[in-house]
Amino acid sequence: MKLFLGIDIGATWTRLALHDGSSIVRKVVFRTPRETDSYCISNAIISAIRSELRDYVDSIAAVGIGSIGPLDLRRGIIVGAPNIPAKRVELARPLLEELRKPVYLANDCVAAVWGEKSFGAGKGCENIVYVTISTGIGGGMIINGALLLGKMGNGHEIGHTVVDVDRRLRCNCGGYGHWEAYCSGANIPRFASYLIERVPSIHEYRSSKLYALWEEGKLRSEDVYRLAREGDPLARLVVSEITKLNIAGFENVVNLYDPEVITVGGSVALNNVDLVIEPVKQAIESGRGIVTEPPRLVPTPLGGDAVLLGAVAIAMDPPPQLVKLLEYLSSL
Repeated sequence: MKLFLGIDIGATWTRLALHDGSSIVRKVVFRTPRETDSYCISNAIISAIRSELRDYVDSIAAVGIGSIGPLDLRRGIIVGAPNIPAKRVELARPLLEELRKPVYLANDCVAAVWGEKSFGAGKGCENIVYVTISTGIGGGMIINGALLLGKMGNGHEIGHTVVDVDRRLRCNCGGYGHWEAYCSGANIPRFASYLIERVPSIHEYRSSKLYALWEEGKLRSEDVYRLAREGDPLARLVVSEITKLNIAGFENVVNLYDPEVITVGGSVALNNVDLVIEPVKQAIESGRGIVTEPPRLVPTPLGGDAVLLGAVAIAMDPPPQLVKLLEYLSSL
């Protein structure tokens, strides 16, 4: 039986899935290592393969990896990722040497959009965008049937587009005003704190549960949305500000790429469809702020497996634009 190994490397979790072409046969999940060693992630993946998937290795035809970035696809590495400690991570070559099978590396959202075209809401479409709102914010694009990559594989870093020209917050990448700095799971508590410290009538919110969590230093992004849904006035104020910037980010996406469909994934978005995706959908459908026909905007039907299934799709049907960039494959 021919199998395809998909690998999803996120800032928090790394997940592996064996796929037989129609469904997932086996899945392995572990926390993404937080060491600064360049080989810590690839070593952890190899260890998981040896311990959990050893009986399947001979049947693996190819490997697809969807990883957080930025990436240098030519060399198969992560370079300067803002959400993990290691600033250079060797991914492709160690797996290539271990398995002696083709290993196709792509940005996680690039993998996800290829998965949408193969398995999800992008079937039959030529212009597809996938957006994730999770620990970070990222995107993947297929334009006129071709995967958008750029010279190094980073032509889709929409989380680092500017949505706040006042440059109130600094992104982990070093820039100011970036979408990810305000609306990602890792940064929502920081944006909430910024807002709380500057609310002119903050005394009116001192009975707020959100305010109490903030005072205790225990505020999490999931608390912001949970309390907003419960009617907490301060949480609703914070979510309103996040929503404005999310709308600006999605307007940028529509105006830049003119997609037929935008699928949205990531834990922040999928766990809060009513408060994250629906307001953006309504704004995009209104046509204000965009210069083209509004696309469909939907939660990804692939759920939390969007990147994982995208990595599988890349292993099964490698995009020619991607293969052309992967110079490390010549060592196979």
